[in-house]
Amino acid sequence: MADKVYGEFTQEELDYEYDMRVRCPHFAETFESMTPHNERVVSKFECQLDVPFGKSDLERLDVWPGRGGSPILLFIHGGYWRAFDKDMFRFVAERFVEAGAAVVLNNYDLCPNVTMDAIAEQNRQALKWIYDNAARIRGDAGRIHVTGHSAGGHLTGILLATSWEEYGLPFDVVNGAVPLSGLFDLEPLRLSYLNADLKMDGETSRRNSPIHRLPKWMPPTVIAVGGGETSEFRRQSRIYTDTCRDAGFEASYLEVGNHDHVNVVGEYRNRLSPLTAALFSQMGL
Repeated sequence: MADKVYGEFTQEELDYEYDMRVRCPHFAETFESMTPHNERVVSKFECQLDVPFGKSDLERLDVWPGRGGSPILLFIHGGYWRAFDKDMFRFVAERFVEAGAAVVLNNYDLCPNVTMDAIAEQNRQALKWIYDNAARIRGDAGRIHVTGHSAGGHLTGILLATSWEEYGLPFDVVNGAVPLSGLFDLEPLRLSYLNADLKMDGETSRRNSPIHRLPKWMPPTVIAVGGGETSEFRRQSRIYTDTCRDAGFEASYLEVGNHDHVNVVGEYRNRLSPLTAALFSQMGL
């Protein structure tokens, strides 16, 4: 009998829980189907692409300005911190821009070229840029909301955990958040096949796990996950919800239909989806 490496999982079982290319065989087809939506949101609306917010080539933002004093939505892409690009997820902006929001998508450097700590810091700098440039993008610096998928859900949790006063920003700079399919305890990732690229030790894993670094204050947060995702992804969202609630924060758990880890992202395009409705409600749209 194979040894258990995490909970009740053997190495093979743990890797399978987190291997989305195997678990979601429609992976490439789903993202390819979003190409016309990505192109349309660029051609249809005023936008500024690849705006630099840092020194590296990947520290870039896509910005759809608001109408003046608009709520601002930051979307953070996933890809297990080692793949993908904001260009693949421009479709996320459409429903929110239509409703009058300012929308920003950010890129960041990827593992193994950089560490998890570096990625976390780049995302903090992206949010700082948004706050500092809110008027420029016709948004309201007091109404910044964050969402992200998968690794982007993890990074949403990292932004919630940040002591923003250390960056010269208000402690409540994030006005609301909806992490989707996030990873809030990185220890099983460290023990999985993914760590060949992530290169985390135990201390790095704990330091970058949102369940171990809750802030003193959190905005209303909806922790969302596809109802058809693996048991580990659903567990990740449940334990983060419970941890936030136990700390006295306003946190709710949302399973989005029976969607798996890949096709749940398309729900950002669905105005009637509970995922989109949660963000619209938070943002006052």
